Amino acid sequence: MRVLFGVFDWGFGHATRDIPLITALLRGHEVHILSTGDALRILREHFGKRCVYHDVPSIYPPYTRTRLFTLKFSMSLPRMARGLQRARRRSKRIIDGQFDKVISDCRYDVYDRPDNSYLINHQLRFKTPPGAERFFERWLAWRMKKYRYVLVPDYEERNFSGTLSHGLRYLSPDRIKYIGILSRLRRRDLPQDVDYFISLSGPEPQRSTLEKRIISQVGQLHGRVVMAGGKSGPADNHGRADVEYCAFLAAPQQEEMMNRAKFIITRSGYSTMMELAELGRKDVLLLPTPGQTEQEYLADYSEEQGYFHHVSQYKLALPRDIERARGFTGFQPPWRTEQSVQRFLDIVCS
Repeated sequence: MRVLFGVFDWGFGHATRDIPLITALLRGHEVHILSTGDALRILREHFGKRCVYHDVPSIYPPYTRTRLFTLKFSMSLPRMARGLQRARRRSKRIIDGQFDKVISDCRYDVYDRPDNSYLINHQLRFKTPPGAERFFERWLAWRMKKYRYVLVPDYEERNFSGTLSHGLRYLSPDRIKYIGILSRLRRRDLPQDVDYFISLSGPEPQRSTLEKRIISQVGQLHGRVVMAGGKSGPADNHGRADVEYCAFLAAPQQEEMMNRAKFIITRSGYSTMMELAELGRKDVLLLPTPGQTEQEYLADYSEEQGYFHHVSQYKLALPRDIERARGFTGFQPPWRTEQSVQRFLDIVCS
């Protein structure tokens, strides 16, 4: 088959979780990738000449230096709608009936006919103030009607997306397929010789804000500390001889650190949560990006379920919060990525 795979570009998460799916498709099919920014760069670096690439800008990201993400998101809706319309015009010209299957990971501009289009999404409901939640859920359900199935990287019963993708009001259950977690990382039998691995990620300026706060406290930790800055450019250890600082870790190095670390400090992005589940990690401290309601909800839900402890970056006290995080169970998935990929192939290639 000839397959077009659209990938959302807010952060690295969508690109990294799609790598196992695209890898599986490439075993027998021609794959075109439609994305932009860092997501496209990551995928191009990973797959090289094995894929064809289309750079189509996505919608405007309403990030902010403050915690008022929801307010800025609401104020940015007209600009985001215009961006979606522009992206759809370009995507439609690329698609133009040229593909057997069209798959979109949260790119609502990437679809063809309802019988050959599939949406990958874990956020079928936005966490917004109560008055707006039903409106956005209805809007999402309307957009998702353009796809044959919505493929959710989670589980129908015991899950870790909670109400983000369960108990929906406007989307028929038979349109939803829970395929299980997706992660590019794999469990490896390595000695745990890193006491703390700190993985920074996500959009600016909050990434840098968290980095500064951690750097100011990291001297209180005892043992070997490795920090991944989650950004391109030269490494800068901020003058700290007690921290092994890497500007950015490629997938093999990230996988190695996540397996070698005794304790992990990271954001609560959904793709990161799936990586923690894939690796069977439980000694974890989550730091949700302020104002990003999805990350804040996932962190709250994980704590309620006893999976992981979390704290606001504004209240972070590393020794105290690391101690509080010990004793949580982690998330034990019913199955892992290998089986999730097969479930994906069974649905899309049928």
